[in-house]
Amino acid sequence: MTFIEYSQKIETLKYLAHNKQAGTPRQLSKKFQVSERTIQRMVQGLRDHGYSITFNRDRKTYES
Repeated sequence: MTFIEYSQKIETLKYLAHNKQAGTPRQLSKKFQVSERTIQRMVQGLRDHGYSITFNRDRKTYES
C-alpha cells in the first residue's frame, strides 16, 4: 500500500469514527482490504497523534 492509499484510509477512518459509522475492526478490514491488525495499528497511530478515538462496545463501532 502506498503512502497516499494509507493516508486516504486514515482520513476515511477518521470520518467514519466521527460519524459513528466505522464498525468493528473486522468490518473495517474488509472495507479497507487490510488485516484487522493493520486497523488496530491505524487506530493506535491516531491515538498516538492525539486523536481521540474509542471503541463503543454497545454500538460496536469506533467513535471520536
